[in-house]
Amino acid sequence: MRKDYVIFAVVAIFLGLNISIGYLAFAEAPDYIITVNDNVNSVYQGASFSYDLTLTSLREFESKMTMRIKDAPEGVDIFVENENAHLSSGEDLVLKVNVKVDSEAPAGLYDIVIEANGNGLVHTATSQLNIIGTGQIIIIIKDFWYYPNNLTIKAGSEVIWVNQDFVGHTATADNGEFDTNLLQQNQVSMAIVFDKVGVFPWFCVPHPQMVGAVRVVE
Repeated sequence: MRKDYVIFAVVAIFLGLNISIGYLAFAEAPDYIITVNDNVNSVYQGASFSYDLTLTSLREFESKMTMRIKDAPEGVDIFVENENAHLSSGEDLVLKVNVKVDSEAPAGLYDIVIEANGNGLVHTATSQLNIIGTGQIIIIIKDFWYYPNNLTIKAGSEVIWVNQDFVGHTATADNGEFDTNLLQQNQVSMAIVFDKVGVFPWFCVPHPQMVGAVRVVE
């Protein structure tokens, strides 16, 4: 009986060790998530705003966090307040992101990518910045596309298309309300004023796969 008892005890210990090792091997490691409170922010050229960035600990993750702006559009200054703050396992870390848009920043819809690094564990959060154009807005035609091809402008603003391609292009409204006519290389269109609120899609007559749209707001 004693021998059987010893064998049973050894088997039980062996199984227990295997279960513990298996649990440790497959248990998820401490981690964190990074989120923004608004996925899309709209702002006029020359204006500023701020939004919140939230870091949440998962499975008792805790670390000093280093924040950096990984990607931002031209003419936009972005900085994170307390960019070296500490994330504890017991509460969310909420950081303020300040955005300043230059008056000459190109109108359009752009990505803002912020990177967080805690103990070498890196995550990013992406939000979109919709820069609303005022005054005169320039759209570049290059590599068979419009830059930007999706923009928002204030009513009364005017849009100019500049063709930098080696072939001719147009910007022709779907409803026929405006047309740049055929623009040759380095040719600049006449200014088209948008004074009605609404969405106005356009396309290129010789290359109908090239499309764009302008949204006009008050």
